[in-house]
Amino acid sequence: MKVLITSGGTSEKIDAVRSISNISTGKLGSIIALKYAEQPDIENIYYVCSSSAVKPQSEKIEIIIADNVSSLETSVKEVLKNEIDIIVHCMAVSDYKVSSITSLSTLAEKIVSGNCEKIESVKSMLLSIFENSKSGIEDEKINSDMDDVILFMEPTQKIISLFQELSPKSTLVGFKLLHNVNIEILIKSGYDILTKNKCSFVLANDLKDIAAESGKHTGYLIDRNKNYNQYSNKTEIADAIVKVTINERKNKL
Repeated sequence: MKVLITSGGTSEKIDAVRSISNISTGKLGSIIALKYAEQPDIENIYYVCSSSAVKPQSEKIEIIIADNVSSLETSVKEVLKNEIDIIVHCMAVSDYKVSSITSLSTLAEKIVSGNCEKIESVKSMLLSIFENSKSGIEDEKINSDMDDVILFMEPTQKIISLFQELSPKSTLVGFKLLHNVNIEILIKSGYDILTKNKCSFVLANDLKDIAAESGKHTGYLIDRNKNYNQYSNKTEIADAIVKVTINERKNKL
């Protein structure tokens, strides 16, 4: 069997020296990869991760670096040219990327000079300003004297939606992270991800239940019938994901 794991967190550039990233370390993804590597049924593991992510070491594991959503999409598409049996998508992917940069002062000046009286006219002018600010933002540096910077952001590609499109026969595990919600909302949100993206399983977790210092990491592995099991640390989560995905693949043979 061949496995694709995405891990760590993507980062999107603001300018040549700044970026927007997240706090994902890739520790869980690394443990999952090593657990798969221990299994005799697993031949190859493609581990797509960010530069800063924890990187597992095994002869079965191929490390592929992808730091932003665009490079992640390219890497995933390349890996999926192979016949992949199991996909574990635990990477924290940026939902938005910066498309243009301006300042509040510039906006105010343009609006005043344009003599805009209606909301739609203002919206049209704002869009025009942002469009004209798009080119070359990643190659330049924002002037540090600007005290009212505005970033205009647009949605990134939903990577999880690519998996069933490009590899519909794969067993897919998705992840859902929320913060400070009750268990009912967490399970419902995880199950919504499962049904929307045709996952076999989804690991739902809450940021408040993850503590790096103590090793605590509560996770709920949800299946297609909305049944779920609770686990209390990364090793338990990894063991469970490896077990259920390999068993599903064997049952399909």
